[in-house]
Amino acid sequence: MSNIDFVISLNLGIGSWLVIGIASVGFLIMFSIASAKGDFQELVSTTLENDAKSRANHQKSQR
Repeated sequence: MSNIDFVISLNLGIGSWLVIGIASVGFLIMFSIASAKGDFQELVSTTLENDAKSRANHQKSQR
């Protein structure tokens, strides 16, 4: 299957592919920056802490 068949099958023009390409490259760059800084780890730990607090409050309110 060639790339031309793929483009025709999706019925996308050059502009659409350009937007998809730019968005994909932008996502990869931003993900790389976040991974390099370790920001995603802080987000996960904060989410887990908030979840634990929420569960504790929910259990106290049901007693």
